[in-house]
Amino acid sequence: MKNRRLNRTLSKAFLIPSALTARFFKRFKPSAEECFWKMSPEDKNWLSSRIKMNDCDGSVPVYIGDEKKIIERILRETSQCNQNNITRTKAYYRYFKQHQELHWAFLAHMVSRNAGYHMTDLQGEFLKRLLTTEQRKKIYWTLEIANSLIFQDVYPQLLLYEQSKRVGKSLFHLLNGFNVSAFMRHVWEHFLWKKDSRLITLALIINEQNVIEREVVQKDIHKEVFKSLPFQLQNLFQLTKILFPVFGEKSRMAGLSVTGFHDLAKRIKMGKRLYRLLFQEKIFSGVLQFADRQRHTGSRADYWGHVFSQDPKVFLPHYKKERIRLFSLKRKAFRFYSPELLSCWDVFYCSSHHKEDWFSGTALPPLFDDLFQEKPLFIDRAYWIDLHHLEGAVLAKQLFT
Repeated sequence: MKNRRLNRTLSKAFLIPSALTARFFKRFKPSAEECFWKMSPEDKNWLSSRIKMNDCDGSVPVYIGDEKKIIERILRETSQCNQNNITRTKAYYRYFKQHQELHWAFLAHMVSRNAGYHMTDLQGEFLKRLLTTEQRKKIYWTLEIANSLIFQDVYPQLLLYEQSKRVGKSLFHLLNGFNVSAFMRHVWEHFLWKKDSRLITLALIINEQNVIEREVVQKDIHKEVFKSLPFQLQNLFQLTKILFPVFGEKSRMAGLSVTGFHDLAKRIKMGKRLYRLLFQEKIFSGVLQFADRQRHTGSRADYWGHVFSQDPKVFLPHYKKERIRLFSLKRKAFRFYSPELLSCWDVFYCSSHHKEDWFSGTALPPLFDDLFQEKPLFIDRAYWIDLHHLEGAVLAKQLFT
């Protein structure tokens, strides 16, 4: 009897949704026919020649006078904004509203929102039932460190660009004082001159992924997390989707599934795909409306309040029965528990340790190539399928406990 119940549960949770997933993504297969951006030969030659002349020896120089004051102010502001996922996410958006030529800041804001959702998922309706406290803490800490280190590296760059605009001249020789890769200095100087939003975005994607590759992914303590069953479970259930809520006449959810987090090249390619998806005309304006109207709390109720709730009373000790009927909640079913981030995590990471420069070459990094257009990819139904999977896993586990 128990085996028959298990088979029915697994069938509903895995087999049916899997077929739906295949049909759904076949319909919305991305296209690479239209060029989204192509670096001109002149720009490529200029940037390549500057990189070949790279004379940075990796040491941190000593600054005095006004330059020292600029560095100290930027470090202070970066530290204040790097307290947790909420402050980081807010800082990215505030910066983008002031400097809209910096596309990367808006991309970072939306990805940082998703990082917050992934952190609260670990204390939410499903993963809290599927993983142990220790397993959830390890995954959270890896996510928190990676996002904090990216902010620590990139926010001084953004503030130095702001200061350069203010004084009307390049101050990017000060990047060495922030322990930023020598590669970025040349790209920033090019951006100050040409205002090529796509080139600087691509460079920042490559830079930040290389930073966490060296500082997080390749560290032994985090390698253990990436290889662990709980982390693989997240990939199995497609829990690492990056979602872009699109406001409009009919609100939708655009986004992509992120897998292969341990692979640097895959992360960079995914960053490029997310960028060209987010800045599609049909996507951008609706996502911008969402960002303007919805304060980031880390709860998935931010964008799906009819499905998720921040109220801990909806989290019952025992998950009694199915709440989902294909692509909606059943009538009178409780919403899924998704807490606010600051109510479920109270330990955060902020470090100012010295890091090695990931870039030691004399040529443009791999994957610094053309970008191709991405068709709008709406994944509302695919996300419901993820919830089917999770619900099925919880019900199946409870049959044996």
